[in-house]
Amino acid sequence: MRVRTVWTTSQGPDPRLHLVLPGIRADAVAAAVVGGVPVYVSATEPHFDGDCDRARHHDCGEAAVRVWDAATGALVRTVPDAGGTHLAVAAAGGRTVAVTCDWSDTPKIIDLDSGVVLDELTGHRDIVQGLATAALDGGPAVVSAGWDGTVRVWYLTTGEEWVFDAGERLDALSVAVLGGRVVAVVAGCDVGLWDVELGERAGSLPGTPKVKKIATWPDGDAPIALLSWDGGVQVWDAVSRTRLSCRMEGRPSSWDMVGVVTGDGRRLLALSDREAVRLWDVGADRPAGPPLVGPTSWAVLTRDGPGVVVTASGDDEALGVWRARSEMPRPAAGHTGTGHTSTVTCLAVGPGDRVVAGGTDGTVGSFRLDDGARGPVLGALPARVHAVAAAPAGEAGEGVVVLAGGGDLHEAEDDALHRWFADGPDEPVAAGHRGEVKIVVTALLDGRRIVLTAGCDETLHITDLATGERVGGVPGRHMPDGIAAGEFGGRAVAAVSRAFGPFQLWDLAGGAHVVTPVTEALEVREAVRAFVHLNEGPAVLTVRGHAVRVRDLGTAATWALDPDDLNVVTAVAVHDSVNPPAAVARADGRVSVFDLRARTVADVLELPYPATALAWTPDADLIVACRRDLLRVSTAIDGGTPHSARI
Repeated sequence: MRVRTVWTTSQGPDPRLHLVLPGIRADAVAAAVVGGVPVYVSATEPHFDGDCDRARHHDCGEAAVRVWDAATGALVRTVPDAGGTHLAVAAAGGRTVAVTCDWSDTPKIIDLDSGVVLDELTGHRDIVQGLATAALDGGPAVVSAGWDGTVRVWYLTTGEEWVFDAGERLDALSVAVLGGRVVAVVAGCDVGLWDVELGERAGSLPGTPKVKKIATWPDGDAPIALLSWDGGVQVWDAVSRTRLSCRMEGRPSSWDMVGVVTGDGRRLLALSDREAVRLWDVGADRPAGPPLVGPTSWAVLTRDGPGVVVTASGDDEALGVWRARSEMPRPAAGHTGTGHTSTVTCLAVGPGDRVVAGGTDGTVGSFRLDDGARGPVLGALPARVHAVAAAPAGEAGEGVVVLAGGGDLHEAEDDALHRWFADGPDEPVAAGHRGEVKIVVTALLDGRRIVLTAGCDETLHITDLATGERVGGVPGRHMPDGIAAGEFGGRAVAAVSRAFGPFQLWDLAGGAHVVTPVTEALEVREAVRAFVHLNEGPAVLTVRGHAVRVRDLGTAATWALDPDDLNVVTAVAVHDSVNPPAAVARADGRVSVFDLRARTVADVLELPYPATALAWTPDADLIVACRRDLLRVSTAIDGGTPHSARI
């Protein structure tokens, strides 16, 4: 194929990423040595296939423990019907064992050399919320805690069991060494410290929030890190019971954390979220380099030797081995190193040679179209950006206005349509949707620019771009999940799909439905993604899971783009011209460029991770967002015939 990269904002390969082991789906991970060979142990729990982009490529209902060669990534062993979100490993009696369980299951002890389940650790009367291993005077042991309020200690070589009652529901567990004593750190109403060999409470950390994760360090008398349910991070000196300064920013999407000691003795805290892993130097109270971005989406974490962080991402189906560095090198040749501050969720190429990108952190940034250099940050929304658009500010095309919609019902609501005129300040207006604005589409109607918006309710509002005045809407009973503006029969129209409702073609000037053969043809959850102008007539491009279809609005004739590809679609863009090129990104990291005239694939771009957004330049180059970085690529296809309608 003839894809050529014009520029990229990537810094190039991250020198801290030592190894990637692909094809690994894990809900928990640990490092171990089995038969003298370093390995990684992964555990998976069942998940709902209706929410899984990779349901056709793995068994969503599987619970299993797998052992992987740490050097080659080769699968050493699979233990079926055992797995979950809790996993710990230990050496006992000359063999390496793993202890694992799902949130609602009984922990199982597995001999990793043979794959045999040796025993089950029964006794908890409610959900187990934490597993750890510890070296005690009586030998290696498993420590567990759960909602029944008990902490249980099982000696792996003798089978002896200790049980003590914490007197409250326990939500998290870790093990630390304080003053030479092995202590279970458990989170309930507060964070309690329990001597696991004596079964006595050794103290508590006062005034702590509701905690979901606890991290400790392998060296003795180390601090204890707490991750609260609201994403906040606290670090405590467990010996003096005092809280240490930690300026690490809390995020609601924070997921897992682990303490790591570097070769030069620095204590680092690794904290994962929906897209990256942040490293924090606990002693210096500052970041330990930029975030780790790679196979890190919703990653579970473990440590593996000095300064080594292991990430396992079920979303990315890969395991990454990272080595912390004190300094980062300059960007590689040909890379600008000017990526977004978070994963890019949406793109727009507007007048004025500018690329606008919205991210998961709420930042609306800009990049120069000719070389990818970072431009000004236009603004910051209180939650993730769902949609951006760019359009001429006036009828004569002078100036540019950038629009954005965002919000998150579970984090920070935002029902505003944000507007930036010619790099001025944000001039938001109420969009009228409940908590989120998820779709923003512009159109030209009777000489004025209008904006169509939708959120997570049934409303679809039309706003005058310049004045912010609400000038109309499209009625319907279900949530819009796709809007595209175009021209049909000489009229400006909006094509609208709704989550569980019929397709609508709306006359923007007349304020009425336009009946077409497509009205009853769309399937449930088949979403409109673009208006397409073909020689045969106007059509809409739709997406439902892996299926991409072009439906002729006049005849309902339908054809599919690459119908045999079962990978879920992650992004789509269609050039604004007659017989335009279309780009489709899928969950396997491929971006296919289609010639809609010939109905064939013209080019394919392969990325390490799925593209999250796409946009076409006027001269038919493609802008691709891959995680935090943008690429401009030139493809083996032209942009078709310019479309004369100003929609």
